[in-house]
Parts: sequence; C-alpha cells; structure tokens
Amino acid sequence: MLHNRIYERLSFNNFKKTKCNNIFLQNVSLLRSATTNKTFQEIKFGNFVIKLTEKKSELKKAQALRYSIFYKEKKAKPSFPKKILALDYDKVDKFADHLIVIDKGSTAPKNKIVGTYRLIRGDVSANFGGFYTSSEFNLSNILDVYKNNQILELGRSCVHKDYRNGTVMNLLWKAIAEYVKLYDIKIILGCVSFSGTDIMKFSNELSYLRENFSLPDDLSVESLDENTYPVYKKNFTKINDLKTFAKLPPLIKGYLRVGGKLSDSFYVDYSFNTIDLCVVVKTDNIDKKYKKKFLN
Repeated sequence: MLHNRIYERLSFNNFKKTKCNNIFLQNVSLLRSATTNKTFQEIKFGNFVIKLTEKKSELKKAQALRYSIFYKEKKAKPSFPKKILALDYDKVDKFADHLIVIDKGSTAPKNKIVGTYRLIRGDVSANFGGFYTSSEFNLSNILDVYKNNQILELGRSCVHKDYRNGTVMNLLWKAIAEYVKLYDIKIILGCVSFSGTDIMKFSNELSYLRENFSLPDDLSVESLDENTYPVYKKNFTKINDLKTFAKLPPLIKGYLRVGGKLSDSFYVDYSFNTIDLCVVVKTDNIDKKYKKKFLN
C-alpha cells in the first residue's frame, strides 16, 4: 500500500536509502539485542496485557495513538508526511523499546493499544546517536557520573482518552519498574512538559519547581534553548505550595512523587507545542510505597 511505502521511506528520514544504510536498518534490532540476552516478560492484569512491541504493526498502532494525542489533542505541528500517515515517529523509534498496554476486553477492538511509553537504554542509544533528551538538554554531568548501561530514558508517554483513570498509567509504571530491575538501571531521565508555549502562563509553576525540586549541582542539566525568559519570580513563597502542585501536569506530579528532580532551565519546543523540563530519577530514591506497589 502507498501508506506503507511512505512510512518505510520516511520513518528513518535522516538516512538515504543506499545499500549500506539498508544493511544498517536491517541490523538495528540485532545490535540492540546484542547488548544483552535478557528478555522482558509480558504482564497480564484483568483484560490488559503489558508488553514490549514485537511486530511492526504493534509499533505503528502505538505511533498512531501518539499522533492522536500529541497532534490532535495537544496541537503539536506535524510535518506533511506525519500528517499523511497520521503517525508520530522519529529515528529514535527504530532502536528504542516500546511498552504498550493492550485492552483485550470484549468491548474493545481487537488488540487495541490504549497506552504506550518509549524506553531507551543508554548502552543502546550510544550506538545510534544518543538520547532524544540530548537534543534539548546538555546531559554531560549525568553522563560523567553514570555509565551508559545504568541509564534509561523514558519518553512519548500517552494514554488513550477513554482510559485516563490511572489504571493504564499505573500498569505502564509497573512494567517500567520490572524493566529497571531486569537491566539494573540506576537512573531514569527524560523530558516532561507543560502544554503550550506561553511561558508566562506557567510562571508560578516553574518558579515553584525551581525552588523545590531542582537537580543537585553534580547532576545539573542545562537547556539548549538560548532564549531568556523573565519567568521566574523572586522570593517565591511557599504559601500556595499545595495549590501550585495541584496545577502541575499529571506526568510531572508522578515523577515528583517517586523522587524526581528537574532542570533549572526549560526548552520551548514550538513544533511540539510544549515547554519541556528535563526530569531525573535515581532508582534507589524511589519512595518505599512505590517500591512496594511496583517492584514486588
């Protein structure tokens, strides 16, 4: 089909289709698996199955879910090929692991993917150009402290609008916890976002996060966004801490609850219609209640 031909040509659009690059693409999965002989076991919970994608069709369904949320709901700006395909994709997808939650219930379409998370181990990303987060933030301090195989990048988190009652996201986090154990991950990082690009709209939230949840100096992360914004409030008090926390995006609150710390600076992604912060979580700092919930 024409749709599939377009996808094949453009989903790895940084590489021209030469014989050498065809060989490269064919061996991405082999190189990824060569870094370890470990296998992630799928998890079953009621009508749900949580697993890593194994087939191209599963990945495309996850990319379609991402497109519906990022571009239709949150108003990111798709390139023309992405708009034609109605898929969210980039070159990172080719070498990442993709967690998916499938609803196998009788009321859902067959093998309906209702949640997804993209996982990129440092030892894998080192072979294919680095982390996605590195395109927005300088991660040199983290890379100086931790080995590649100790780092896991999380990204492209989304849940179908009909399943946002907490269950699917909890299942994704349970699977991430198992993945962390399997590969002995020491630190998790990624981008978390406010929707939109009106920076001043989030002045209270950004000031609150900088004051209370900044990364320590040895793991500090600087944005590659060279613009300066008069967004931070001086002498920001803690009077409205609870109200301010309540207004944070759910994903940011989730990371903070497991001990996450954030970059002092942010990156405005106009094409994705987001204001991004880098989040870092030491896996040995995850609160006991979350260890009991997800790691047992």
